[in-house]
Amino acid sequence: MVSILTITILSMISATALYVASQNGSTGVQTAAWQQALTGAESGVDRAIAALNTGSWTNWQTVSTGTLPTAEPSPSPAVTATGAPSTNQYNFLPSSQLQMTQTGEGATLVSSWVTVDTAGMSSAQDTSGKQWYRVRSTGRSALSAPGRVSANKLDNILRNTIGLNFSRNGGSTGGVTRTIEVIMQPLTSTIWVRGITAVNWLSLSGGMTIDSFDSSNSFKSTNGLYDAAKRQSHGDIATANSTGSDFRNTSVYGNVAYSGPAIKNTGNVHGTIATPGPATPTAVSAPSWPNGTYFSYSGGLPFTTTSGMTKSQIKVSGDLTVGGGQTLAIVAGKDPSNTPITNFTIWVTGKLTTSGSGIITQDTGISVTWYVGKDITISGSSYQNATGRASNLTVIGYGPTNSKATVSGSATFIGTINAPNYSATISGGGDFDGGIIANDLTMSGGSSFHYDESLNGGANTSVGNYAFASWFEDNADKAHNRSVYNNVTGQTALEQIVY
Repeated sequence: MVSILTITILSMISATALYVASQNGSTGVQTAAWQQALTGAESGVDRAIAALNTGSWTNWQTVSTGTLPTAEPSPSPAVTATGAPSTNQYNFLPSSQLQMTQTGEGATLVSSWVTVDTAGMSSAQDTSGKQWYRVRSTGRSALSAPGRVSANKLDNILRNTIGLNFSRNGGSTGGVTRTIEVIMQPLTSTIWVRGITAVNWLSLSGGMTIDSFDSSNSFKSTNGLYDAAKRQSHGDIATANSTGSDFRNTSVYGNVAYSGPAIKNTGNVHGTIATPGPATPTAVSAPSWPNGTYFSYSGGLPFTTTSGMTKSQIKVSGDLTVGGGQTLAIVAGKDPSNTPITNFTIWVTGKLTTSGSGIITQDTGISVTWYVGKDITISGSSYQNATGRASNLTVIGYGPTNSKATVSGSATFIGTINAPNYSATISGGGDFDGGIIANDLTMSGGSSFHYDESLNGGANTSVGNYAFASWFEDNADKAHNRSVYNNVTGQTALEQIVY
């Protein structure tokens, strides 16, 4: 009798221990499955962001409806996505394109299905006129048993305390699901994503070098200036129409993108050469300044921006020529309240020309944007940008097609030129530090070009064009069930909650 009683007691202890271990094991499997489903959902968000950033929507489908599905849509019939969705559309990535299988305990399959839509947002609502997107990604962790595999009382209490969605319970089939909703905000972009952008052909001399540096990084520049010993390889070049282009085996430390026929003589390109090229650069236009908002300058020289000028906007009606022995000095001015003016916009409706020993000096701490309505002729030695930063000098040419922009001389020009209609020439053996956009570009005479990566916030190998404006796990079902554990009765009741 004693032996039987001992065996019975030991059996009960063993059964209890086995039950507790089984419940704890099931809880571990369940928790792992929940986490795997969340990881799967996050992987789906990653795929959506990659598609938005690269514009490549391989394996995505476009569905023409403004209502997002609550369950994974059928993968067919499929309409292949060719770009980001527009209003009343969503792009859909089937779970067959994003899944992982494994053997052993726990979930045997983790998969995700993803949608991208505009969520009723328009580009007009963004200060930069860019489109926002909503990404919804559902990760599914398949279990051989229902997702709610534990009956642990403590587990019940914890689950109700933190209010987990019933979908984490899974069901008799399908396992555990978790959904993430992310709002993607477009980042403020810059036109200076590369050093050289041309609408049409590019003609390089062969004896020059195109590379990059970063004036904001001491490891990639010296005192903010280009240093050949710290050369970077982001001197990227692109053309929207490569017809007639010839690099003449110029050393290019960067990538080349083009549309049209293959560019000739690219043997010294130390980067990728790929097609297609960029979209045609956006045309620029003249400012629109109401009377009384600018200072009228006749063009008489010598001139200094402190000479009776009280506004940051200066308009020159006609040509501005800085000839031999003449000087135009751009220094801090004073507004009517005696506040220093350090950011100037100078609008020249005609030509901007520096010639002979004529000099334009731009003082340290001054930023200048030029708008020029006709030809632009500047030599590196005649425009002295004492700030040493390309971001502080912008020359915008809004003239008609076949206008000309020439940068010459043996000294370094530091700045940017944005002139999509202009036929541009860089010559004379000097360097150009900054960035240029032109209709076509000829570089000769041993001149070299150094793209300043700081124009694009650092190296143009940025992680993307979108950032999270919001990220949350979507538990907002209109109705769902939860188990409520009663500490008094020790029973579990089913309660339905309606939002």
